[in-house]
Amino acid sequence: MKARFNTIRRYLKNDRISDYEKILSAAVENGYKIISLEDYTKIENKTDKLLILRHDIDYTSKANLMMFEIEKKYNARASYYFRKQTIDEELIPLIKSYGSEASLHFETIADYIREHNITNREQLFKTDFKNQCLDILKNELNQLRKRFQIKCSTIASHGAPENRLVGVHNNYLTEDVNVYGYLDIELEAYQKEFISHIGEYISDTVIEVNGGFRYGKQPITVIEKGVSTILFLSHPNHWYYNRRQIFKKIIKVMVYGNSFYNDKFKRI
Repeated sequence: MKARFNTIRRYLKNDRISDYEKILSAAVENGYKIISLEDYTKIENKTDKLLILRHDIDYTSKANLMMFEIEKKYNARASYYFRKQTIDEELIPLIKSYGSEASLHFETIADYIREHNITNREQLFKTDFKNQCLDILKNELNQLRKRFQIKCSTIASHGAPENRLVGVHNNYLTEDVNVYGYLDIELEAYQKEFISHIGEYISDTVIEVNGGFRYGKQPITVIEKGVSTILFLSHPNHWYYNRRQIFKKIIKVMVYGNSFYNDKFKRI
């Protein structure tokens, strides 16, 4: 019961965004270079203490800009991956001019599944979905590049209900790195080789689950251990809420409470 009330108190305070600043401050104090995924592809000495910041912009949120402003205070760079429906006409130019990365949070296979009324894996693989989706993804990337004059040299796949329905994630399109040239990219964020070089993979979630971090790993604790390469995936919409969202969160916590479980990194 105490944990439940503590979570409700945190939602009422609505200041989780201040914790993000504490994370970056701890990284700087512990000698970390805070970089984007695009920066990582260019670094030759990957044994340095690196904190890679990845933001998946799943929803429009005031926290998108808040996080960006905090990063500027610490000379930090980050990768911001926008879904088609969350593309921000004002924020993307700011990200570009500052030297961080703005790119695509793609969900091409999920879109294909929905548009073709596909209900299972077998049905999907009877189609030419991979080639069709690669063409669509290439076109989406080129449109985004042209619109904002950005490189989109790294991209990140989004996980949607359609992917879980058929058991095929969106980055199935990029598992074969030979398609990188066709898409004109250097890296997809779930590339197996890239992930294998990450010392700790941290992902946020809602406050009531594992204390706000999906795999139970607290960023500052990992930073203070001096792990050489940390990838921190955040979803800004988990860090700041409007009044309606706070009300809904509190009701949910009152009814269901907190949950804690040992979740391991997986991709679907």
